[in-house]
Amino acid sequence: MQSVRWQEQRSILWDVALVAGGLLLVGTTFRAYRFFEPTEGPSRHIVYSPAEADHRIESAKSYLGSHPDSYSALTDLAIAYFQKGPDSYIDAMNALEKARAAGATNDSLFYYAGVMYDALGLPDYAANELSKYLRHYPDDYESLVRLANVYYRENKFNEAQTLYRRAVQEWPKDPTVWFNLAVVNIEMKSLDEAASDLQQVIKLAGQLPEGGYYQQGEIARLKGLEDNAIQSYQQELTVRPDYIPALEALESISKHRGDMKQARALQKKITDLKHAKAQSATGVPNAHG
Repeated sequence: MQSVRWQEQRSILWDVALVAGGLLLVGTTFRAYRFFEPTEGPSRHIVYSPAEADHRIESAKSYLGSHPDSYSALTDLAIAYFQKGPDSYIDAMNALEKARAAGATNDSLFYYAGVMYDALGLPDYAANELSKYLRHYPDDYESLVRLANVYYRENKFNEAQTLYRRAVQEWPKDPTVWFNLAVVNIEMKSLDEAASDLQQVIKLAGQLPEGGYYQQGEIARLKGLEDNAIQSYQQELTVRPDYIPALEALESISKHRGDMKQARALQKKITDLKHAKAQSATGVPNAHG
């Protein structure tokens, strides 16, 4: 039954991987992971170089040739494949499930499975695995941040807000968690708290990341301060002229104010940018290039 269940899951994972090109990126303005390097010290998770990952894969496979049910070797194989990145996640998940079926109880498997399910666009599986890992290691930065981001992308804003409020208590000097909390608080209409969060980002990092001024504009817009919102959107575009959400926000305001000439100009720019990005993503050359 275990092998049948995994074959079904493997088929789903493979289909998702093909559609997403190996990594499904969800969301636009929300920069989940991560704007800034964390300031609270190194990750507790294993990191292999590509050469070391390859060596460990070959070593594990060699041992499994004569000990096919070794959960230790299967665990090593899963982690080594994980280290090679998203293109190897299908093989990593296959080895991980075999390790569990053979009796592996290593807590770290919850983390690796959660990260891979998230990357492969299976948020419910990801949330389940990351939640289990956090029960064992409640102060693990990467797992908590990733789980909060999964909840955000699934519109589970209450859960995301709870985790990010916890994160800023545990890592108060990390601008990543402050910025992501600000974005969640905007969704929750906790606007004063969101504005305060963004000020913390500036205090810690010296600047706002991509989308930061846009988020300030969203706070102003939701408060009914349209002129302030315009100013913030324009600040975003001063730093990043091609930031589409800010252009779209200005287009919407222009339409609302009846300035159709400005709205059409913005709409054309937005369309051109989206077309150029689509060409860049697919590798299709510009017809005018």
